[in-house]
Amino acid sequence: MINVKFIMKASMEIMISVLLMATTGHAIAELYIEDGHVRELIPGATSTAAYMTMRNTGSEPLLLKTVTSPAANRITLHNTMNHNGILHMMGMDTLIIPAAGAVILQEGAIHMMLEAPVQALRAGDAVELMLHFDNGTTQTVSLPVRSVLEP
Repeated sequence: MINVKFIMKASMEIMISVLLMATTGHAIAELYIEDGHVRELIPGATSTAAYMTMRNTGSEPLLLKTVTSPAANRITLHNTMNHNGILHMMGMDTLIIPAAGAVILQEGAIHMMLEAPVQALRAGDAVELMLHFDNGTTQTVSLPVRSVLEP
């Protein structure tokens, strides 16, 4: 005889687990994306930036090779460097997320540049980013657009 209460309880536990994962960050395999957002595109600007914490809970480092998005014609990785008191943005070919570690993408440091957005990005919008890794995996994340006035 089928135990309907058991099946209903198990189904509810699975749905709650999925909902908790969806609301606490995006995850694939051993990579979690936390506190991500895209900066609102200010009028006249031709690029904006994406910030997040990329947490690798696995035992092997992850190598991010490229990032793509339907929201921008090109996405590049940059690091802000201080050379004798002058800040310079330096392009990065790849980004290593260390095993059991994290990389914080933030203003004035490592970040993603969304170049030539296909439309204005306004606070409240969402931007889909596809993170492509050297092992052939891709993780898609949706980040909210925040106002330039919001921290």
